[in-house]
Amino acid sequence: MNLTNLTLRQKETLFRQLRISITHHSNAMEGTTLSFGETKELLEKGITAGGKPLSEQLVILGFAKAYDVVVRESSNPSFEMSSSFIKDLHYIMFEDALRLSSSYIEKPIGAYRIDERYIKGVDIKLSPPTRIAQDIDNLLYRISNRMTLKEIAQFHIDFERIHPFADGNGRIGRLLMAFQYIQNGFVPPLILNDNRMDYLDALGEVELLTQFLELGSKESLRLIR
Repeated sequence: MNLTNLTLRQKETLFRQLRISITHHSNAMEGTTLSFGETKELLEKGITAGGKPLSEQLVILGFAKAYDVVVRESSNPSFEMSSSFIKDLHYIMFEDALRLSSSYIEKPIGAYRIDERYIKGVDIKLSPPTRIAQDIDNLLYRISNRMTLKEIAQFHIDFERIHPFADGNGRIGRLLMAFQYIQNGFVPPLILNDNRMDYLDALGEVELLTQFLELGSKESLRLIR
């Protein structure tokens, strides 16, 4: 499942198709109500979904913008992930929704949370607000630009256990995972909303998550076959 095995045309098609699929499924996992078709119309034609909250649609557009940044920056093998990069992705995802529908957005955006949080459905103790910045820095210190699939899975687990933001932690974590996959020459995984519970269960064990993400990469490849 290496990107080097794909032609330039296949990679271009893969990233274009994943822009729609990852955006839809990653947001659907967090409760947004747009169908795949409505997400596709919004991203490709700018057609909003009638009867669906504007705030949701603005976040979906923001997620797609953040995905574009991930694809662009991950193509640079020397680009190093930083806390500023992570915060910028979070800001990009929510900035338009905050400006036009601020009551829907949990604040702050582009900055770490200032209150205690938990992951619904997962029995994991998250970093307290006073530890978030240090925990993120420690996590970033342990990684490099050359990572194995298991190391990427462990990073994702650790990031979700820190849960640095008031909202959007799952989505940002999955975008960072896509970044690491692409930068290391792997096909980024597509995690389907239908597999949400299996994904949450896998967050408790690195071997299980690694295997789950391998299936996600196969799901991505189906988009170009």
